[in-house]
Amino acid sequence: MVATCCGMGVAFRFSGLQSLRIKETDRLLALRQELGKLGYRITEHDGSILESEAKREGLENSISSNSKSIDTYNDHRMAMCMAPLAVLCKDGLIINDAQVVSKSYPTFWDDLKIAGYGIERL
Repeated sequence: MVATCCGMGVAFRFSGLQSLRIKETDRLLALRQELGKLGYRITEHDGSILESEAKREGLENSISSNSKSIDTYNDHRMAMCMAPLAVLCKDGLIINDAQVVSKSYPTFWDDLKIAGYGIERL
């Protein structure tokens, strides 16, 4: 939901997120870092709240050439929530360690391609 709200420009405040720290990765930190690469400023409070105005800052609606890759932290959900944000990126978006989705959704990239996304394996 955090990535979706950012992509749609919808301000949010999600609470009760403390369990996201103990998953495959610290998802609170990972979301803040990776969405930050796309120009979104997300604030964390008390280890359980994320909030943002969901406005892209300083990138003039395109990501810079040195920050267009997203790290997945060996976490399938990070890859899947960030991939649709490629539509916001003028030159596309690189999802590092993309095969991590095979854990829960092995056909994810094929299905995104069917949905109209341009998918290229690097």
